[in-house]
Amino acid sequence: MQHTQALKDFCRQVDFVDDPFLYIKESIGNGTLSKADLEQLICDNRNLLDAGTVKQCVDEGLMDAEALVDGGIDRNFLDRLGTIPEDVLPQSGRIESIPGPTTEVYFWGIPSSGKTCALGTILAAARGGTVARSMRVEDCQGSLYQMKLSQIFKRENFYCTLPGRTPVDTNFAIRTVIEDFGRKDHPVTLIDMAGELFCSILWKKHGLEDNIKDNHLKALEEFEKMLVTNKSDNPKYHFFIIEYGEGEKKYKGFDQDTYLEYGIRFLSEKGVLSDAKNGLFVIVTKTDLVRRDISEDEDPNQYLLGFLNERYPNFFALLQQYCERNGICGGNFPPPIPFDIGEVCFKNYCQVKTERANEVVRLLLSPPKPQQKKRRWHF
Repeated sequence: MQHTQALKDFCRQVDFVDDPFLYIKESIGNGTLSKADLEQLICDNRNLLDAGTVKQCVDEGLMDAEALVDGGIDRNFLDRLGTIPEDVLPQSGRIESIPGPTTEVYFWGIPSSGKTCALGTILAAARGGTVARSMRVEDCQGSLYQMKLSQIFKRENFYCTLPGRTPVDTNFAIRTVIEDFGRKDHPVTLIDMAGELFCSILWKKHGLEDNIKDNHLKALEEFEKMLVTNKSDNPKYHFFIIEYGEGEKKYKGFDQDTYLEYGIRFLSEKGVLSDAKNGLFVIVTKTDLVRRDISEDEDPNQYLLGFLNERYPNFFALLQQYCERNGICGGNFPPPIPFDIGEVCFKNYCQVKTERANEVVRLLLSPPKPQQKKRRWHF
């Protein structure tokens, strides 16, 4: 029992140390952890360590790659050890406005919430031939961004190295035309907003000058021009991205619920949400982990709803309020959309799966429904 508790303590601590490899080496050296223990922990939770740390451990003989394969880890992930993540995102050009006719689709969230990976998977789904006949990208501000992102999330079952964090002031608008199976064109512009935009809203409001840099102010200025000063009459979707299981994680002193609450209040004050008639939706990333946290007979949809209402009460209360006030989604905020990008291993690698992303593409191709409340997403 003490040994089991020691391993649990190790798993908790390894996320917070400055040098996980050194911590592992010391733990094995002092007998707190054995090589077999480490291999079993990795097989039980393949995202316990990042790829760089796993490679160091394999190279130094602290774990054996074949033991990981025998423990159920896909050899394709181990073969990628040592690959360097490509800096996929170019510096953003300025977005002054979104020309029509098009449906504008906004993705909001805090840094590391999974926005970029979700968007990459949605692009793969739109061109994959399962839920749409084809997708073409028109010449636009986000063309290079889309091309580089699509090189990572190429297709279903593709093994990729996930992109790193995006620059603070990175905003991209990808103008696409999605063709459905009835050969009807749907002009859709996918807009990936800077992750730290919501953070800078809170920092600026409360005078946290140490956190605010020139690029934060630039992102806020660009937001004002695109969605307030030069606001279009195009139909709009707004997707808010939440990372499952990270409700307690803080970014520069504040958790996701606090940033999301301030962000959505700001959007409402600026009049951004009043004409979001196509809908407000929440995408919860990493929901493949929900099955790990519930019993076999537990309803994952009900669990996820309860989890989010408990961890993000202010944010969800505001969403419901804005839907009622503006007649969005028939006045009822729809259930959150469970989402994952596929099988992630060593935090940096992924076998792309588009099943979840297909649901988002279907949503974009269908006309808005007056009532979304009863919609049930399938795990």
